[in-house]
Amino acid sequence: MTQLLTLEDPHLSVGFDARTGGLVRFDDGRVGPWLEEASAGSLFVIEIPRGGDRTVVVQTAQQSLSGHEFTADRNAVTLRWTDPITSAGETLHGDITVIATIDQGALRLSLSVAFAEGGVEAVRFPSLRGIRPGARELELRGVDYSTGTRVGLLPVFDSNAPYWGTMFPDYASGNLRPELVGNPTSPFVALATDVGGVAVMPARPTLDFIGWRASLEPGFADSLARTAGPDAAVTLDAIHFPAAMDRIELPEMSLAPYAGDWTGSLEPYRRHQAPTRHSRAAWLTEPRLWLQVQLMSTEGEPRYDFDDLVDIIEECAAEGIGAIQIVGWNEGGQDGLVPWHRPATKLGGPAALQRALDRARELDVATVLYVKYVWVEKPGPNWDELERFVSRDPHGQPYAQPGPVYHSSRKRYGISTPWYVPLCFGVRELRDRIADEVAEMASWGADGILADESLYHGRALLCFADDHGHPVGASAFTWDAAYIDDIRARLGDAADTFVIAAEGAYDAQFEDYDVSYFRSASAQHRPVGRMLRPDARIVTALTGFDEHGMIAQSLLDGYAMSLEPFNFKGRPRDMPVTVERARRAEQVRGRYADWLWNGELVTDAAVTVAAADGAGSIGLVRHTVWRRSPDDSSRVVVVANFGDAPVQVRVAGVAPDARVVRLDGSAGTALAASDAIVTIDPRDAAVVVPPTDPIGTT
Repeated sequence: MTQLLTLEDPHLSVGFDARTGGLVRFDDGRVGPWLEEASAGSLFVIEIPRGGDRTVVVQTAQQSLSGHEFTADRNAVTLRWTDPITSAGETLHGDITVIATIDQGALRLSLSVAFAEGGVEAVRFPSLRGIRPGARELELRGVDYSTGTRVGLLPVFDSNAPYWGTMFPDYASGNLRPELVGNPTSPFVALATDVGGVAVMPARPTLDFIGWRASLEPGFADSLARTAGPDAAVTLDAIHFPAAMDRIELPEMSLAPYAGDWTGSLEPYRRHQAPTRHSRAAWLTEPRLWLQVQLMSTEGEPRYDFDDLVDIIEECAAEGIGAIQIVGWNEGGQDGLVPWHRPATKLGGPAALQRALDRARELDVATVLYVKYVWVEKPGPNWDELERFVSRDPHGQPYAQPGPVYHSSRKRYGISTPWYVPLCFGVRELRDRIADEVAEMASWGADGILADESLYHGRALLCFADDHGHPVGASAFTWDAAYIDDIRARLGDAADTFVIAAEGAYDAQFEDYDVSYFRSASAQHRPVGRMLRPDARIVTALTGFDEHGMIAQSLLDGYAMSLEPFNFKGRPRDMPVTVERARRAEQVRGRYADWLWNGELVTDAAVTVAAADGAGSIGLVRHTVWRRSPDDSSRVVVVANFGDAPVQVRVAGVAPDARVVRLDGSAGTALAASDAIVTIDPRDAAVVVPPTDPIGTT
């Protein structure tokens, strides 16, 4: 029997192999032992190319533990390895130290490493081998673009591996599409079963890039069915890319067990979040419909000039649309001639844009100018000036990827697409230039900007430039908050009221941006971004001409609605049915704005929604519960049916005499009790409101 170094508290038992130091036991007493001791034993894998072989590693299972030391209360142990052996048999001069601590039912792990030869390229830590919980069904859960991700691990494994470059089926975040990687690819992941799971995450928030990879060993039993054999197990790696330093200190990591549904994995993560930013812009305190409109694309066609924009703004005001995101207003059109933005001469120039902004202010239509600062175009007029500011790879080459695809057939097939090269926000001079430009937009009278693609830096996960004033190999996401801080500092008195919005903000960005805009039109959309930020301002796109489901989703998940006919190439009169239905739904939200807009999403186990007959599934029905403030006991419940047939559900836990309000504004009779039947039409929603509603029926 393997001798173990054990850490225990009432909720968790952890064991390390006394010979190698590998993690061989992780048992939270609920799901059962998570690791198969016979195949477990990893803790770290350090990638350190030697002699031209880039696959050389230092991994726990091949080491001999040099020493260990428990704390007096035995809640923590320090593990040390001196002069470790590589997979190629070479002895490295240096040391590896891991400190393991059980804290509030979670295992916290820190790692530091120093090798005299240097050369560490990546570290997988923790590397958890031999994962095979007693519950045979296992999933990997995470979040990307504010949407929950869901990957099967056991018994069916959803591989996205480039088979030619891996030994085992695996799933890697951002795999094969590094230009789409945000930071982190997920801020946490959860190993989830139907009775509980383990959340794996940095113990404290970090802007270091972390990739997540799950592998199936030894592989599929049946490759067509993608099923694992009875003895197969999963390895989960958190992959770090530390900057080259004499001693590498990785972010402390946490393995936090939870019970019940996978949503329990959110709570360990949320404990360490900084507060969500709330703008003081008055117009954001009331629910408003948005319109997004493109005036000109990078292909140079003047779809609408600035005089047309005045007409569109007036149309918005007449239709009850209170905000407009203006895209392609700049020289080069949308995404053209980045990163600088000047009013396009072809559209009427600065004076004509100013007239449009003035007219919007007269009509109380908030104006948000679309900008794009993460790239410089190559070839392009700004390349020679900004080449020194671009992010560079380890070979000194600029990272690059194809630019956007627009309209023309040559662009559609990538024949004449310019390259986009990511800029490094670690350069203070660049951030100052951007801040100056945004301050000028504020001086024109715009109400805000929307920074497109602010959630990522393309292929530049790390920047290896040695003349930017930052450590070589630093995370490209390090300065995402500093970039916004510099803009706000330059805005002066307008800093708290000029709205700075992001596209698809990753979780930490909600601490700096006022609004996040994204697209959630998917039957698989899981609103994890909303769950992580219950009180954040989030806007989603509606592109359908007879929308039902997206309007229901918007009320359900607390998203403002951005109307976008013809993929934001049209105007309100192009989608009259959707505009009318969205306006009525927004009026309902406005009536209960204290809950549904200025309140916050809550998890309230007292409120339940079940099939009216007490049996069977409620199908594609979801509900959310909203409160006005943490000390408020009243609840507003939104129930949405995303199916194609009406459903009857029993809503329990609401106040007696609560009222059902439809999204068209009509109010039904008061519910007779706190346990009542509600009919929900196909792809529609209803709002259950407290009996103290001062409006009553409509």
